Amino acid sequence: MEYKASMDTLTKIITAVTVVIFIVIIYSFAKDVWKNKDGDLTSLIVSISATVSFIALLVLTWLYAPQSYTLTDAELIINRPAAKRVINRSEIMDVKEVKSNDLGMFIRTFGNGGLFGYYGKFYSSKLGSVTLYTTQRKNRLLITTTTGKKIMISPDDMKIIDELKTITE
Repeated sequence: MEYKASMDTLTKIITAVTVVIFIVIIYSFAKDVWKNKDGDLTSLIVSISATVSFIALLVLTWLYAPQSYTLTDAELIINRPAAKRVINRSEIMDVKEVKSNDLGMFIRTFGNGGLFGYYGKFYSSKLGSVTLYTTQRKNRLLITTTTGKKIMISPDDMKIIDELKTITE
């Protein structure tokens, strides 16, 4: 069964504002290149490099953003445009809902904090290291694997917790 992963309001705002800022910056670079009639090669290279970098950043963050979660009899699949993340259900030891006060101090160590979602490596003073595949700050589920990995997802429909718990009980 597939469970959607919609972006919350803050994620939508962060994404929209970032895209608009990037468009404005790219437009200003393009305008500078167009006005560059004297052939300043350095300015041209900087403008093109920055434009390509901004576009690449947007594309890469979208490619790794969770879109949905699929639950089969054998696997939990985190669907992302670039690469699916598969967790065998037999490796799931525990599943629990997580509220904001369960996180303590929460720090992004190598991840994305709002552009198309919240995903990557994070550290929680109460949970330790956690890998996030979320798109919202509600409906958070913490999955602990038999190897001790902690993975957080945020499906729109919380009925997934009952399905995931059937294997762990």
